[in-house]
Amino acid sequence: MRNLVVIGATLVTLFGTGAVAAADEPAPGSDSADPATQRGTPGRGYALGGAHVLGIPYDEYIRRTGAGWFPGLDREIVDYPAGQVQGHTLERLFPGIGRLDDSFPGLGIDGPSVGESVDEGEVNLENAIRAGGPGTAIGLSEGALVLNAVQARLAGDPTAPAPDDLSFATYGDPVARHAFGESFLTRNFPVGSVVPSLDYRIPPPVESQYDTHMFVSAYDSIADWPDRQDNWMAVANAVVGLATGHTAVAFTDPSMVPPQNIRTTVNSRGATTTTYLIPEQHLPLVIPFKYLGVDQATLTQLDAVLQPMVDAGYARNDDPLTAPITVDPVNGYDPAAVTAPATQAAFGGDADPVSQLLSGLQYVLNNMPR
Repeated sequence: MRNLVVIGATLVTLFGTGAVAAADEPAPGSDSADPATQRGTPGRGYALGGAHVLGIPYDEYIRRTGAGWFPGLDREIVDYPAGQVQGHTLERLFPGIGRLDDSFPGLGIDGPSVGESVDEGEVNLENAIRAGGPGTAIGLSEGALVLNAVQARLAGDPTAPAPDDLSFATYGDPVARHAFGESFLTRNFPVGSVVPSLDYRIPPPVESQYDTHMFVSAYDSIADWPDRQDNWMAVANAVVGLATGHTAVAFTDPSMVPPQNIRTTVNSRGATTTTYLIPEQHLPLVIPFKYLGVDQATLTQLDAVLQPMVDAGYARNDDPLTAPITVDPVNGYDPAAVTAPATQAAFGGDADPVSQLLSGLQYVLNNMPR
C-alpha cells in the first residue's frame, strides 16, 4: 500500500511554472522594499520556473516569483526544457500517444523528462552566472532542482564565483531537506536512486559555499511531506497542499511568515541556509471551502477539528514549544489571492479562483493550433 501511495503521489507531482526576463517589483505590503532588509545578492536575478504545464502563464509567473522577497533584481531568463512529470512515460507505455502533443502544444505527453531538463538547465544556468556576474539564482519547483545541481557543480570548482557574488533561492524545492522537514522525494527515494517517471536521480546533500534561502508552503506535498506516512489525514492534506500552495508560495512576501517559522543554519563552509515555512490562512483541506463561500467562523472551526490530526503526521509538532505556526487566518496567505495578479495580468478576468481557471482554459482554447 505504501508503494501505491509513493507512485500515485509521484504522478501528481506537477512542477510549477516557466520564465521570462524582467525586473522585480515588490509585492504590496512587503517589507523587502526596505533597504535595511537585504536578502540574496544584488545584481542579476537568474530565474527559472517549473514545468511547462498547459495553461499556466509562465512569463508572468516567473516575473513575479520572489518579487516580494528579492526586489530590484535585474531578471534574466535562464531557458531549459522544463519537462513535465509524465515526460516520456506515457509514450513508453502507449507508443504513439505522444502525437497528442502536435494538437495540444504544452501537453507534454512525449516531452523531455525532468531529469533531461535538469541536466540541460544545469549547464545553461552555470553559463549564465559566469557571464552575467553577481546576483541571486531563483528557482521555482523544477527550477529549484536546477539550482541544486549548479550548487553541487560549483561546490568543488576552484573557478566558481566568490561566495559574496552569488546566492540561491528556492521555492517549493522537490528535494528539499529543510529546517522543518523534508520533501516527498527525499523521504521516499534514497540518495542515488532514480525516480520512476522523472528519470531524475536523487542527489546527496551538498556543503555549498553560497547562502541559500528556502521558501516552503506549509503542507505542500512536494516540499513538506509528512514524516509519518501512515497518517492518512496528513497525507490527504499534503496532496491538496500541492494544489493550493506549491506554486502560490512564490508570490508571498515577508509579512506572511511568523518569526518562529524562520530558521537559519550555518554549514562547515560558513554559508547560511535560511528556511521560511509560510502558512496559508487555513489548512489545504479547508481553504477550498472558503472559495465556495463558507464563512470565516466555520472555516476556523474546521481547522480546529482537523489540524491536530494533520499535525500528528509531522515530527516538528511533537514539542509544542518549538512547533511552527502552519495555519494563520490573520497573516497567512490566501493562495488564490496571491496568484490572482499574475493570472489576471496574463489572461484578464476576475480574481476569484473559478474565474482564474476559466480564464486559463479560455486562453488554451484560443491558442490551440488550427
